[in-house]
Amino acid sequence: MAKKNKEIKCYYCGKVIESSHDHVIKKVPMATKAGIRNYNRQLHLDCVPKYNEGLENTDMRKEENSDWDLVYKYFRKEVLGMDETLALGEHATKRLLGLRLGLYYPQAQNVRVLPRGYSYKTILITMKVVNPKVQAYLKTTNFVNFKHKIDGVMKFITGEIPDVQKRMDTQKKANEKLDQEVAQPTFDYKSRLRKKKEEESKGIADDVASLLGGSL
Repeated sequence: MAKKNKEIKCYYCGKVIESSHDHVIKKVPMATKAGIRNYNRQLHLDCVPKYNEGLENTDMRKEENSDWDLVYKYFRKEVLGMDETLALGEHATKRLLGLRLGLYYPQAQNVRVLPRGYSYKTILITMKVVNPKVQAYLKTTNFVNFKHKIDGVMKFITGEIPDVQKRMDTQKKANEKLDQEVAQPTFDYKSRLRKKKEEESKGIADDVASLLGGSL
């Protein structure tokens, strides 16, 4: 029996690369404990310029870094009730980063500028939505260790985040539709007809005045 070829997914968009003609191997900078290193990653041909554009867009990267900072601080203080001077720890940090790509852990991937998973804005809103339930859960549950506690909290977030994303997408489409309607003047048939009749009446009056050799 022939062995089935393993699917190759694009590092940028996360979709399967169907054709070898659409397959590019690109060196991607990755943050490691030893510093920034380049690793080979596989992308769609069309996704390469999009990825490069994201890396070069300093405003987008600054915004995402700022959003990540808000997520980190909210999770630490409002969800876990930790002091602001304390670090979350590796497991909690990786779980938060994993949410960005829709994964348990980010598995040797940068999470910035990739259009996969959920934005940090969506993650933050979801945490605020589920936090009342999370607080009740934390008060009534005995945890084996901190890892167990973090994973328990994450179940609330991962369970709610698809619905939050759906509602945000619906709201975005509604806002875009409203903007289009505001931008386009509404055609008022009655007003247009009234204006046309007034113009026709004025034209007739002018013609009569001209025939009589003066104004009416």
